[in-house]
Amino acid sequence: MIDPAPLRAARLARLRAAMAEAGQEALVLTAAGAIRYATGAVPLHGDSSVERARPFVAVVTPRAAHVLGVEPAFVPPDVPAHVLAREPARAADTLAELCGRARRVGVDRMPFAIGEALARALRDVVVEACDTTVLAARAVKTPAEIALLAEGQRATESAMAEVLPAIVPGVREVELTGRFLAAMAERGVTACHVEPLWCALPRRAEEAPWTFAGGPPYRELPDERVLRAGDQVMIDTGMLHAGYLADFGCTWPCGGERSAGDLVLRTRWLAIVDAVLGVCRAGATAAALHRAARAAAGPGAPPWPVPLYLAHGIGLGGVEPPFIGTDLGLAAEERIVLQAGMVLVLEPYAFEEGLGGYRAEQTIAVTETGWTPLSAPPP
Repeated sequence: MIDPAPLRAARLARLRAAMAEAGQEALVLTAAGAIRYATGAVPLHGDSSVERARPFVAVVTPRAAHVLGVEPAFVPPDVPAHVLAREPARAADTLAELCGRARRVGVDRMPFAIGEALARALRDVVVEACDTTVLAARAVKTPAEIALLAEGQRATESAMAEVLPAIVPGVREVELTGRFLAAMAERGVTACHVEPLWCALPRRAEEAPWTFAGGPPYRELPDERVLRAGDQVMIDTGMLHAGYLADFGCTWPCGGERSAGDLVLRTRWLAIVDAVLGVCRAGATAAALHRAARAAAGPGAPPWPVPLYLAHGIGLGGVEPPFIGTDLGLAAEERIVLQAGMVLVLEPYAFEEGLGGYRAEQTIAVTETGWTPLSAPPP
C-alpha cells in the first residue's frame, strides 16, 4: 500500500520545510510513522514475508525520498530489509550514499549497529537527532489529513451510536468490545489502535485506590465486571482510518438515563471545554489552554486524569504533540504555540466525591481565528 500522491506530496513539502528550518540537509528515518509521513510507504498486507513487507528505513533530502526494505517496485535502490538489518556496514554505506553531500544529517530511532556504522561512513558530517524536526512537520495537518481525521471520526461515532443501547444492567464490560468492532467493520474500518474501554467510573476516592497521586479518582481498565443500572460507563477507543486515528470518548449511563448528579458532572465538563475553546486559536500557548481549564474547574486536582492530558494532538496512528496538561509544567507549555492546522483532542474529566466522574473527548482543528469541530458533541 502507498498513500495517494497529493497527500504524500503535501506532507513531504511540510517535512522539507521543517528540515530547512532545522538546518538539516538529509534525514534517515526508521520509525514507522516517520517513514509513512515522509514517503507514504506502509506495510504490504497479505505478503507472507514480514521482512520484505515492512519499510525499514527512509532517506529524505531536498530533492529525493527513498524507501528501503519494501517491494522492489517501491525501492530505488533494491536493498532487502534483511540485508539492512543484518549487515550494518553495507546498510550504512547505502544510507550515506543516499544522503549525498549533506553535511548535517538527522536520524531517529536507528538500530545501534547501523547508527555506529553510519557515523563512521559519514565522516566530517554532523549526525544528530531529528525527532523535533519530524514532529514539527507532523504537528500541523494538511487539509487532506484533516479530512481523513474527520471521516474516521464520523465512522466511529456512527458505530458507537449502535453500541450505546447495549450498555444495560447485566452486561459485562468486556462484552461490549465485540459489538463495537463489528459495527466498525461494517463501515470498512478494522484497524483498532486503542483497545475499546468500557469502565464503570468510581464515585468515591476510596473506590479507586490505584489512582495516581495528585489526580482525580479514575479507572481505565475493563474487566469481567457486570454493569449495574446507573453506572457511569467511561468509553474510550481509537480506530485507524487510512492510517489516521479517530479518537472517541464519552461517559454513558448504564441503562441510558442520566441522573441529576450525572447531569451536574456533564455540565461541569462542558464548562471546562467551553473555557478552553474560548482561548483556542493560532498564536495561543498551551499554557493559556491549561490555565483556562483549571480556572473553570476551580481549586483542587487538575480536571483530567493523571498522568493523561487535558489535550493532545492526533494524526498518523496515534497520540502526537502538542501535549497540554503534562507533568512538564506550565513553563514548558508557555513555549508551545498553537498553529492553524493543528488538530487537538480535548479530554477533560469532571469528578466530585459522591457524584462520580464524567469524561468525554472533543476533536477540533485550530484555525487562525479560533477552531472548527471535527467531532460531534459527546452523546
